[in-house]
Amino acid sequence: MYEIWSLGHKPFENYTNQKCLRMLDSGFRLPPPPGCPRSIYEMMIQCWHPDTGSRPTFVQLVSRLSLSDAKLLSTVSSDTTAIGGPLETGHQLYTELQNMYQ
Repeated sequence: MYEIWSLGHKPFENYTNQKCLRMLDSGFRLPPPPGCPRSIYEMMIQCWHPDTGSRPTFVQLVSRLSLSDAKLLSTVSSDTTAIGGPLETGHQLYTELQNMYQ
């Protein structure tokens, strides 16, 4: 989902595998890509839960993604920039979700 909303950007592209693991172990999660609705980012965060048993199942994800576009995309923040904007702009979006596992 991250790659789709970031228009193909590779997650953690500027970090080594070891650095990524340390960041994830400390609770860091990727910020939302520009233009990403809160509902989509919430799904990403849930999929990145440190406890694998707490992650949504495939059936749950399909159910949520099957909602109408209006319901699924209705939570776009007024602070959200356009899709394809600089990735750094996502650092200020949904910070309470970004810091959920810290």
